[in-house]
Amino acid sequence: MKRIVLALIIMSMSLSIRADHLGGRVFLRDTTVTGGDFVMVYCEACGTGTLTDEKGYYSLEIPGSSGQVKIEFSRIGYTTVYVELDGTGGDIELEDVILEPQPLMLTAAYVIPDGMDPGAFVLSKVWEQSKKNSNKQQSYSADIIYDIVTHDIPTIARMIPKGMLGIVKVAVAMKGFGPLFRYCIDNDDLAATVSLRRNVVKGKAKDHDQQIVRSDQELPKNVQKNIMSVFGLIDLYDMIYGETAEWGEKFSSRNHFDLVGTYEYGGKLVDVLEWSDPKMMRKATVHVVEDDWGILKVQMFSNNDEVMRCEARDTGSGVYMPVSFVLKPTVTMVSAEQIPELIEMIKNNEEMSKKLKERSIKVLEENLGKDLNPYISFSFNIKYI
Repeated sequence: MKRIVLALIIMSMSLSIRADHLGGRVFLRDTTVTGGDFVMVYCEACGTGTLTDEKGYYSLEIPGSSGQVKIEFSRIGYTTVYVELDGTGGDIELEDVILEPQPLMLTAAYVIPDGMDPGAFVLSKVWEQSKKNSNKQQSYSADIIYDIVTHDIPTIARMIPKGMLGIVKVAVAMKGFGPLFRYCIDNDDLAATVSLRRNVVKGKAKDHDQQIVRSDQELPKNVQKNIMSVFGLIDLYDMIYGETAEWGEKFSSRNHFDLVGTYEYGGKLVDVLEWSDPKMMRKATVHVVEDDWGILKVQMFSNNDEVMRCEARDTGSGVYMPVSFVLKPTVTMVSAEQIPELIEMIKNNEEMSKKLKERSIKVLEENLGKDLNPYISFSFNIKYI
């Protein structure tokens, strides 16, 4: 049965400029207009691309050329914008680019074997292809940059009962990240950026040239070691290809996924699958490209907060994969009902410094009506070569 495919809406802007270095900002328009993180900025003619940061800013180098080049701004689930540049020469800041949400067409019709559910059919093709892709894990190279940021650890550590804090300390120490956690309790939240090159030969990974390239404060050696070991917790290539398929196949066989729509991205059809667990207040969205039945994007939510996102895009010169996820405790440290009382308690606390008191009150007021937990967020920008 033929599909009725929603045409990709392409917005074009023609600029008569010359540049070697492009910079600017991308926004996403949903219910509000916000800085567009994880947007692909790509020049096919030059074979160069980059990703916007968490606020939507980007910087792209364009090799010198006298011809016209086209810059593509794309993000899975949004319309694509193209900006045309007439030649190069010099640096320029482009005008802001805004990406609009791409509407989903009605769920596509499939010829399903044995009356299989459409969502289960799509996922069966994913797991089938993932097993074939396992060979890709055996040998590859990747340039990796990742950020780690801690949130509200010092503030919460001063509010929760000492007994519970002791349990948390033990749990974190058993995972090997005791120095990082203790440092944040005694000092302040931190942000750091790490770069490295990963080479995998016959299935064995070796990381080298690893270093902290940016940190907002001086860090002890054991804390630096914790930060640089974060990447060892997860094989990001395996999130898209390879043996993770075995776990995913088991999960999908136990949980129902609905096929909710289809759209076009990068010249290919993409199916959107959704799963939810109302009791656990968790849900997931998976975007699957039909041509090779690979996963383009995965989003996971808990209590409507996004806790993980992974996207992948083959640019021709390599596969870019931006990933973000947060680690939060499963036990609530500060409940919503406690926050008003804690604000008053902190205001009357004579032992806390003025700076810490102001910061703690601000955090609590920003989270009125919510359970409050300290957490750690990570974002990865990876180019597989």
